Amino acid sequence: MSDAPQPLTLALSHSADRELTAEYRLREAVTALHFLQHLGGYRAEVWKPIDSAFRWVKEGDGERVERTDGRPFQNVTFTIFIDYRALPKSYAPFSPFSQGGALVHSGQFQACTAAPCAKPGPLPISIDAPGEIVGVEGRRTQDRDRFVSTDDGTNIFIGTLEPVNADGFVAIIDPGLPVAARQRLDLSLPRAIQDLAAIYGPLSFKPELYVSIDEEPEEGGRISTQGGTLPRQIFMHFDGENAKERVGADKPFWLDWFFAHEAAHLFQQDKSGKLVGEDRVAWMHEGGADAMAALTMVRRGAAERDYALNRKREAEAACAAGLATTPLSRASAEAKFDLHYQCGLIMWLALDQDLRTAGKDGLADLNRALFAEVRSGKPWSESQFFQLAGELGVSSSLMTAVKTLAGGNSRDAIDALDVAGKLAERSLEPE
Repeated sequence: MSDAPQPLTLALSHSADRELTAEYRLREAVTALHFLQHLGGYRAEVWKPIDSAFRWVKEGDGERVERTDGRPFQNVTFTIFIDYRALPKSYAPFSPFSQGGALVHSGQFQACTAAPCAKPGPLPISIDAPGEIVGVEGRRTQDRDRFVSTDDGTNIFIGTLEPVNADGFVAIIDPGLPVAARQRLDLSLPRAIQDLAAIYGPLSFKPELYVSIDEEPEEGGRISTQGGTLPRQIFMHFDGENAKERVGADKPFWLDWFFAHEAAHLFQQDKSGKLVGEDRVAWMHEGGADAMAALTMVRRGAAERDYALNRKREAEAACAAGLATTPLSRASAEAKFDLHYQCGLIMWLALDQDLRTAGKDGLADLNRALFAEVRSGKPWSESQFFQLAGELGVSSSLMTAVKTLAGGNSRDAIDALDVAGKLAERSLEPE
């Protein structure tokens, strides 16, 4: 951690089972501490100030904590119940493990000392967990650690589980995970990493995998499954009653798709040299990762190909239904983020087929070009993407369709989806 003074620091203490204490300390007094996202009121409900003189207040898309008398302060402390919570467009602050311990997402703790809180600055965090191991930034230390959380943050592991060195990654797996799911996982993630490394070259690091499960009943009977990727990490959490049954209730291909999708994000980040994309253009990275997953699966066998084709058809139908009321460019703002996955999958697969028809290496060529440009300092943006697609030789008819899907009105976008959908179907057919 840098010795340079920071305006804000955080001390996390795992003081009791299922409870975390979070103390913010400020170098100078402020009248409020500001958070980028409101998270549907989660913090006001669960983050309990030790001092009753503090309150939570919503401000725009974010929120702030302040004293009820308006006086300035230099520290504020919360007790927080460790539980999973499904949040809009955001990773959960905690992913509990069935035998105790949890992942803690540092990004949800980042804050600003002044409004507007457009981009929280670096947050030095100390973690105190007596009798447990703290895992962060690829290292594991006994009882305590400290680091600086930046950008979208990272996951901190607090618990007693030991990591397992697997094929191509390091894993901490909840012992409560069903045996069949664990066996599938042991095969699925290494294969996804190997398949993508054969196309884009090996990762420059050994990623961490966290899989947790918590069958504690949720309020209102909610059940959730969430997975995601943060720098050098893949994580997955199953939550709510009957979580074990839900893990193994379907054929294993959905787990294969999940791990291929998340592995694709690791390659996007590693090969481009940065975190990718904004929510507004998430079709680029989320649809792109789904397309990378689909194309790895169709190469594995007939059953996997059938699964990928079915996912493609379901995505196209969902994209059409969503575009009937919401342009893709407005999907994130209108809480319809799934459209980026659904429509983006069709767009990328269509581009893959169009480029392969032109004698190129399809999606792989477009990805390699985009990664190289972003690594050289160019933006991860639609304009850069379309420029590269044109230089690679994407047909004018498909280019028009994809641009219309990305930014056109709903009526024109549905027509464009029909054009892209036919090409996307051919992308997954046997060669």
